[in-house]
Amino acid sequence: MIRKYYCGGLNGETSTDGLIDAVREWGRSKGIDNADKQLMKVFEETNEITREFVRGRYDTPEVIDSLGDSVVTLIILADILGYDIRDCLAEAYGVISKRTGRTISGSFVKSEDLNG
Repeated sequence: MIRKYYCGGLNGETSTDGLIDAVREWGRSKGIDNADKQLMKVFEETNEITREFVRGRYDTPEVIDSLGDSVVTLIILADILGYDIRDCLAEAYGVISKRTGRTISGSFVKSEDLNG
């Protein structure tokens, strides 16, 4: 069973928009502006999730932290590239919401991959 861990957000901020804006500002204030290095941070944080999963640990504070850190690195990477992560998410959802296919063993498989 997955438990919910909660740290209270940044200065009490818990809205998604508020947190995204706070993360973007934090990245800018720290001078994080190199897309290649930030992409490496994305890989680093997602690898931390992988490390927990291969050990069979899904319900740990480390997983929650790594998921959050992964989102933070993606928000900052999008900002460096001149995108708002909300627009990236909306674009991705616009594409996936129209996909057809089937869920097999808990994973969605697109129709074109089923027929190929």
